[in-house]
Amino acid sequence: MFALILCSLFSDHSVLQRGHENPIWGQDIPAQVVTLTVEGTPAQQFAPVKVVTDNKGNWKLFCPELPVGGPYRLHLAGSTERVVDDVMVGDVWIASGQSNMEFPLSRALNAGQEISQAKYAQIRFAKITRTTATEPAASVSTSWETCEPQSAGHFSAVAYFFAREVFERTRVPIGIIDSTWGGTPVEAWTSREGLRPVMPGIDNVLERIAANGPEIRKIRAEYEAKNLAWQRQAFPQDTENKGEAAGWAKPGWDDHGWRSIQAPNTVQSQGLKANGVFWFRRNVELPAAWAGQDLELNLGAVDDFDTTYFNGEQVGATGPETPNAYQLARHYRVPSRLVHPGANTIAIRVFDHFGDGGLLGPAAELSVHPLGNRAEALALAGAWLWTIETQFPLVPASVYATSPAVPPELAGESSPATLYNGMIAPLIPYGIRGFIWYQGEANVQNASVYRDRFTALIRDWRGRWGQGTLPFYFVQLAGFRETPGWPYLREAQSATRAEAATGLAVALDVGNPDDIHPINKQAVGHRLALLALANSYRINGVVDRGPQMNAVTIEGRRVRIHWANAEGLHTRDGKPATGFAVAGKDGVYHAAEATIEPADVTIYSAEVPEPKNVRYGWADTIEVNLENHASLPAEPFRTDNEPLSTVH
Repeated sequence: MFALILCSLFSDHSVLQRGHENPIWGQDIPAQVVTLTVEGTPAQQFAPVKVVTDNKGNWKLFCPELPVGGPYRLHLAGSTERVVDDVMVGDVWIASGQSNMEFPLSRALNAGQEISQAKYAQIRFAKITRTTATEPAASVSTSWETCEPQSAGHFSAVAYFFAREVFERTRVPIGIIDSTWGGTPVEAWTSREGLRPVMPGIDNVLERIAANGPEIRKIRAEYEAKNLAWQRQAFPQDTENKGEAAGWAKPGWDDHGWRSIQAPNTVQSQGLKANGVFWFRRNVELPAAWAGQDLELNLGAVDDFDTTYFNGEQVGATGPETPNAYQLARHYRVPSRLVHPGANTIAIRVFDHFGDGGLLGPAAELSVHPLGNRAEALALAGAWLWTIETQFPLVPASVYATSPAVPPELAGESSPATLYNGMIAPLIPYGIRGFIWYQGEANVQNASVYRDRFTALIRDWRGRWGQGTLPFYFVQLAGFRETPGWPYLREAQSATRAEAATGLAVALDVGNPDDIHPINKQAVGHRLALLALANSYRINGVVDRGPQMNAVTIEGRRVRIHWANAEGLHTRDGKPATGFAVAGKDGVYHAAEATIEPADVTIYSAEVPEPKNVRYGWADTIEVNLENHASLPAEPFRTDNEPLSTVH
């Protein structure tokens, strides 16, 4: 049966871009007239818009420019009808990049308080389902959600804090389209055509990957066997299920001593600095009508592996034999003989062997319902109890450097253009205000070419949208104890600002040397918001950047650093400025004492009688405390030109 199909970006609670006509598109039968009628407030009449589908059934029309606000109702009529309710008109921003943009609010600093206060009906989020594709996809899976405590926990924390501040300053509805995937390089987010100028031979690379299709199964099996063997050697292993033996899965177990947690969430967000085996429990009240029916139990993603019980009996498990288990949503069948009216107990044993661990959600995916009847689903997000079966020290990130290399044929989300094809191309030409971006960790090993490739992405996306020089604001890498390449990647990010209408948020000072995912996402979102408020919204008096080195002069044994954006230059903690180093002709750097005088900084080291070059904040992670009157940190810099290849 034919039906009018609407792109999933146009769902209830969506946000349309103010200031111009917005494209709306979908499919229907060929030669079908599709009509758009707009209803709602502000009270105003809009003439219906009509279009005829092409010979493949595709259609696109333009919604008339609507006044800011709402809500509006979009009524679309073709071979069938669709209604989109609660549509707002405001500004839409695409938030993209890797895990630090993906990082959910539920894991951020003061998550409980932030989530409880996330009551913004005019802020909406659409999370794009992770998808790779070898060619640009025509459709994408998503839906819009309003910002409220029940939903905000799985929103991107950086994007949420950005949206909240922009909304509070402008009172304009804000829509965030979250298209992110952890651990992915900039090349994956750029189209094949966009990569050609900066990656010679890209067509040959992609064609070679495609040509190996018949061998993929064999290549994958060999790699997974190597990877599994490496994991068994590199990580602690799960050897004994002590909790089940103790009765922790059973309904009658006394769990009053267990700790409370709001799921989805990780145990590390509760202050635990360890990996290990953790149990989660909660009771759920089931309707009498469900008795005697099989149920579907949905847990969202679980990091890393799980064994799941219903009323004391195992109903599902996902173990280390499953590749990328931490990313996979769990869907388990509960047999009817275990289903009782009233209270039923769900218990989940989670083995977390690296990084953060727990129930990752998203919240909308935690549910239980009669098999095949999702409409009756009961939500399982919210209060759970948890406890520790076994814990061991956090596994250091350096362990991953010993992992077997992923064959190019299996790179998937890391392959050039795959995420552009699957998660960016289907968004075009949705009306947007601009982009916010947090990525770079996955490109540290090729920092020398990052500026060119990142610039290519910015130009590629702007050209594809065809909405002018859309603003592109991005985050510089935070501090993390990893490799000497990190400051060089930061330098490449700084250099990318040569591209028009870009802005950089410094994050060196809010990093965590032991965690690639620092939890102070409030500062990052705030700094991105300042860039938008000053440059896109033109709000007077907004300071959008910290001190930047303007010039360096040698004054005998001392070096004077002149700064831009340095009004009220001071140190955050009132202590002497840190993070400076000076070198002579031998190129050996020594830590330097720094004095603020008052908008310049002079530095000195007794070990460098004839200074030549200076560095500030030049390390993977380093203590820095210099900032301006707006409490924005000084940007790291160097005056030498030592290439990354010489660093050991």
